[in-house]
Amino acid sequence: MVGGQVGGIALLLVAAIILVLSGIYSNFILNLSLAGIWPLVTISLLILLGCAAILYGASIWYVLLYKAWAVIQDGNVSTTPERAVGFIFIPFYNFYWIFKAWHGLARDYNHYLERRGLKAPKMKEGLFLAFCILFICITVPVLNYVAGLPFLLIFTITANQTIDGVNALLAQKLTA
Repeated sequence: MVGGQVGGIALLLVAAIILVLSGIYSNFILNLSLAGIWPLVTISLLILLGCAAILYGASIWYVLLYKAWAVIQDGNVSTTPERAVGFIFIPFYNFYWIFKAWHGLARDYNHYLERRGLKAPKMKEGLFLAFCILFICITVPVLNYVAGLPFLLIFTITANQTIDGVNALLAQKLTA
């Protein structure tokens, strides 16, 4: 699962770079008042490529969330993998649900370890809470400039903790 997370982050960075380049290129073209179809086609293709990379990177994030919830299903958790991922797509409700999906995952995962008496790395619930708060902050104009870098840092840490936890549980299930 590590390769998917690294690939997802790399794709999100590539998407951001592509979108910035398309903005720079479009400003350059518009400032020169160049007419023609090819500059517009190039700008459109760069924007579409950036959006495709963002969608693919985000889909990796949702797969990770789904698999993390799936591995701890024992009848004592607060949601299902389908709900954890699906409710994130509901506009405005997703601002609440991100806390249930990610912070709730850390909490339920840690309770799962305690219930089962398993030796696996615990997830730091405070980091997952910070991740959720920063996720909301990056959607607010101007605040997103301040929250963007901390969000990426905490996103990477929480994704790694999630991957480590899921892999540890899967390894223990295989040996049991």
